[in-house]
Amino acid sequence: MSNHDETETIVESTTVTDDQPISTVSHKRRVHFPSDESQLRIVSIAPEPLSNQPLLSLGVTLQRYRAACQRLQIRPLNCLLDQLSTIDDTRKSFQDRLDCLRIINERLDLKHIDAIEEIFSRCRFYTLDFDSSFSDDLALVQLFDVIEYYETCTHLNLSNNRSIGVQGYQGLTKYLRKTRYLERLDMNSIRFDDTSMLGFGRSLRLSSTLYELHVESCQLNGKILQKFIQNLRSCVCLRELYLCDNRMFEILII
Repeated sequence: MSNHDETETIVESTTVTDDQPISTVSHKRRVHFPSDESQLRIVSIAPEPLSNQPLLSLGVTLQRYRAACQRLQIRPLNCLLDQLSTIDDTRKSFQDRLDCLRIINERLDLKHIDAIEEIFSRCRFYTLDFDSSFSDDLALVQLFDVIEYYETCTHLNLSNNRSIGVQGYQGLTKYLRKTRYLERLDMNSIRFDDTSMLGFGRSLRLSSTLYELHVESCQLNGKILQKFIQNLRSCVCLRELYLCDNRMFEILII
């Protein structure tokens, strides 16, 4: 009787509960790390959208844009019709870029961006100029998604779009973080406040390709200028900064 009680006591004392860590195992364990030469097995590069598609002429692209506008029940932009009809097309493949596409002093909404995607899905450009063309953050965010997906440009001009809000800067942050080709950004004549500078500064910090930034005539001075400079410290890729006509009356020592 006493031996049976002692056995039960030993079993109970050696039982590990779920809350107790296991400090020992019944077999030996060893961890092996591969040498430097064998760690990298394969390199896989994500395919670019439509990179293997046949190159369409600007005439066909223009027809697709007109059809998209008709489907969405909007008026085609005359500036796009004129440019796509007269631009010099020397491309040999989808990777080749056209010089510039300008959409200036328009009021773009979501339907316009949907229609313009028919162009961006078939044509890449060095410069996209959207000066004074956005009054809606939703349309701007959708534009960022489209040009990031197709890597549409290396130079983006968003000057004089003074109504960019929190969502717009969040979209810009996502775009600058993901793009692999954008090299120059123009944000001239933008009126920054504490909130917008916070969003803009975050987008600059996350960029890995932007080397030229234009923020001319933005009235950057005082605390706004100080916050801007603090954010620039983390933008390691930036090489050229243009700040003319900013009324920098105060000298900041940082």
